[in-house]
Amino acid sequence: MRRTHGKYRAVSVLAAAALVVAACGSDSDESTGTVEPAGDPAAAAVTDDISEEAPAVDGESVDTGTTVPTEPEVDQSERVGVVFVGHGEPATFADGDVAITFPDGRVLGPFGDTLGVPAAAQTTEWAAAYDEIATAMTYVFGDVNGNETLHEMMISPAGDVPPFFTWDAFRAELSEIYGSFGDYSPHGDLIAEHVENVVLDVDGVEIGTHLAYLDTVPRIPDVMAEISDDYDHFVVVPMLLASSTHTQEIATQIEESVSEDADIVVVDPFYEVPYMRDRVAAAVVAMTDQLRAVVPADVPDDRIGILLVAHGTPYVPDDPAFGWQEGEIYSHLSLIEDGFHDELAAALPYPAKTGRMNYAEPSIPVSLSQFAGEGIEHVLVVPTAFPTAAMHTMWDVAEPAIGRAVTPDEGIVVHTHDSGITAYYTSEGYADLEPGRQEFRDGLTHLAELGVREALGLEATT
Repeated sequence: MRRTHGKYRAVSVLAAAALVVAACGSDSDESTGTVEPAGDPAAAAVTDDISEEAPAVDGESVDTGTTVPTEPEVDQSERVGVVFVGHGEPATFADGDVAITFPDGRVLGPFGDTLGVPAAAQTTEWAAAYDEIATAMTYVFGDVNGNETLHEMMISPAGDVPPFFTWDAFRAELSEIYGSFGDYSPHGDLIAEHVENVVLDVDGVEIGTHLAYLDTVPRIPDVMAEISDDYDHFVVVPMLLASSTHTQEIATQIEESVSEDADIVVVDPFYEVPYMRDRVAAAVVAMTDQLRAVVPADVPDDRIGILLVAHGTPYVPDDPAFGWQEGEIYSHLSLIEDGFHDELAAALPYPAKTGRMNYAEPSIPVSLSQFAGEGIEHVLVVPTAFPTAAMHTMWDVAEPAIGRAVTPDEGIVVHTHDSGITAYYTSEGYADLEPGRQEFRDGLTHLAELGVREALGLEATT
């Protein structure tokens, strides 16, 4: 957790939340570990300052001379605005072609001016996505054109863009993908429903909740412009799994959208807060149980594999010419996802593998093939990176897992591959189904209230 601008104050939500988990217990102590406050000299010093009240004598308590520290009194007139920020995606293909202009007159972009994007399209959602994906592809592919120039996607003129990634090819593929699931992504509506159902209560302070997106409207600058005069403090909750370029984008856009003296706390992403990490794990396990119920009951657990599907992210080349150095956050997501999958695998009775949606190995088809080679006949395909149904679950995971697009209303789909593997899959996210829906909302509530308490100078609580 951090405060922006001159108030940058390094506050580790991970450490604070771990202390809370250690004190109050957790649904998954094995997955997150526990931190013993007694081992922390600072915590021990606080403990030494606090003693239980002495037993009453004749109905009166005895003053032991020890002062029990209390939290600062909260000014009930203070107002806190909580802004949940999701990744977002256009609800329909046509929405991606709408030009975006921010409240201060700035336009979105320009993007892709070296990639052949027409000037009129450079302020649209799809142009932003094209630029973002091209940036990622720069680090995925070496010499895409065989011209002995490595990692050239974002440093080349338009003529060097490979045929499979021209602007026209990019838009044509997106049009086909959206058409495959009825030209509607429910992602934004589902995320909005989650946020609308988060109820925050911190010492009676007035708290307002808002929603913004990185890759669709309403965007961060729009939301911040609308609410900038309504609150004394702002808390930003990135609805992302781990630190990445996306979390950097959120922090940057927030800082560019508010005044220099604004008091803003940015909460850590999901996997970096033990309580939320446990909520996601519980939701994923619950989804696994629902898929398992469709497998014939006489199939033993050791004949069932579970494919934990991660998003995947490119590995950063160790070359400062491309903007990032080895070890910076662009390469962290895969490592964090792998650690989370190790925890899930230890909690499940099935042989487990990771499959990456894109940009990194092992891919979903590769992992399915490995299961087939090991004699596994049934595989539960469980995306761990996507809380709601979206283009990723309906196409990017569904197509390699099931062989076609899958919409949420189909429920659990069963498909047998030529290899003999029978895959079980739903394009609903782990937060679309109970009890995962409640687990997810409990986690969002916890993250937001941590941020609010930090903004008000209060100690973290569960």
